[in-house]
Amino acid sequence: MILASTVLLWAVLGWGVLLTGRAVVTARALRTARGAPVLAPGAGAPHVALLIPALREQDLLSEVVGAVARLDYPRELLHVVVVTTEREERDRRGHLGELPDLERRLLAAPDDEAAAAQLSGVVPSSRAREVAARVRSATDPARVLRDEIAATPTTRDVAEKLLPEVAAQHPGTALHHVHYDESSGAKSSQLVYAVEQLGHLLPRDADPARTYIGVYDADSQPDRTTLRHLAHETDRAESAGHTPPTLIQQLPLQLRRPHAARTGLADLTLRAHAVADLRRRMGIEAHRLRTRARLRALRLPDGLRMVLDPVVYGIGAGLFVRHDMLVSIGMYEEPVDDLLIGYKLSSAGESAVVLPVHNLVDRYARVGGLAKAYSLVALGSVVGCLRLLRDPALRAYGRRNTVTLVKEGLDTVWWFLGPPCVIAAVVVLSVQGAHRELLVWAVAAGAYMVLHALISMGHAARFLESHEGAHERAEPVGGGGAPALLLPLFLLQPVLHWLGPLRLAAARALGPLARRPLAMGKTER
Repeated sequence: MILASTVLLWAVLGWGVLLTGRAVVTARALRTARGAPVLAPGAGAPHVALLIPALREQDLLSEVVGAVARLDYPRELLHVVVVTTEREERDRRGHLGELPDLERRLLAAPDDEAAAAQLSGVVPSSRAREVAARVRSATDPARVLRDEIAATPTTRDVAEKLLPEVAAQHPGTALHHVHYDESSGAKSSQLVYAVEQLGHLLPRDADPARTYIGVYDADSQPDRTTLRHLAHETDRAESAGHTPPTLIQQLPLQLRRPHAARTGLADLTLRAHAVADLRRRMGIEAHRLRTRARLRALRLPDGLRMVLDPVVYGIGAGLFVRHDMLVSIGMYEEPVDDLLIGYKLSSAGESAVVLPVHNLVDRYARVGGLAKAYSLVALGSVVGCLRLLRDPALRAYGRRNTVTLVKEGLDTVWWFLGPPCVIAAVVVLSVQGAHRELLVWAVAAGAYMVLHALISMGHAARFLESHEGAHERAEPVGGGGAPALLLPLFLLQPVLHWLGPLRLAAARALGPLARRPLAMGKTER
């Protein structure tokens, strides 16, 4: 048991070192690619439809629409579609119907900041504290609360006013607003509805085989050169005799401070998480996409490439998929639209590339929001594996689908069971008296975490410096004592990463004993 536990601990540490090494190599390669000259899109550049699904995004909608309207791309090839949903109106009616309970929670909160957290999803985060203070100090709090909710414009209201203003500032840019009029369904339903409307919105020369459908969330601030690099990738593929890539991924950088963030230890922990997340972005996601592209360029035998091809994940904000293939694989599906797209395209053996420029997005404002997001991804991983196992359309891909299932199944199992195994190994060494072995490993792990933190903070600083786009609310990691404050909090990151599987497993185990269903879905900003 001592030997097995020791081997396990060192294997886990070795995997972390490998990921950091990959992250360093990949980040350097992307910086080199970014620095290479990219020609202006030519006559054969693809049409790009950018979908912006919006639910309770009154604060941020103007930021993202303005950012995509400023993208450096021919106006006649860029089509922006804001997608609002009736679900927001339904939720507002629900809040108005629960005013007594909401009022009670606001008045019972110890201070205005805690009360503002009770208004998450009720009013925009930037106004939550102001509204909470007004309600708590009012002689008739119920009336003030009702008036504040009723007076808050919906995202649909904001979109209808905003888009004509942006169109006037950016002549020639096609800006569309569609409203999903079903109150059920989540983000995936909004996206599917928008894709179904593209036949009426795109020009006739927008060939689905040469048109990309991209998705940006409301907190997105993509690099201004994003679509120039996208057109460059399609040109490179066609020059090599290939069809344009099926999936083009722009990676997000969670380096913006959200409106809902509050000062304190939890906030610093989440800030450290956003920086530590760059190891995964570069060492896993970008590395897999680059590996897949390199293997395709080598023209290996299909069987060998099938074994070597890594499974790629779709990452929603910055995910571009060719229109024809997006429709053929069934578009976006619940519960995690982007993750399932990656699984399906991996099973089909489709091509994928990563862009060398990034999308600046908000980090998480609450530990609970992070746990909710990770539990949704954990659920998506399980559902995705079941789809690969059972779906006849995917099983038709034969051995490639089987290989994809095995790879992703093992990855998902380790995400759920890896932390308990590490804890068990530490306990075994402690109980068995192997204190020297445990101490040596703990010192090595601590040294690695410091190295990992310093490398990740370096990546964050360089990425922010090179980003061509809005930097409002960006959180640089240098200066103000930030490195010294963030460094020890990197030790908590493995725990944060396990919150999703832990939360999902606990909810499934408790089942009927839970007082309310497990909350998933939208991150309130």
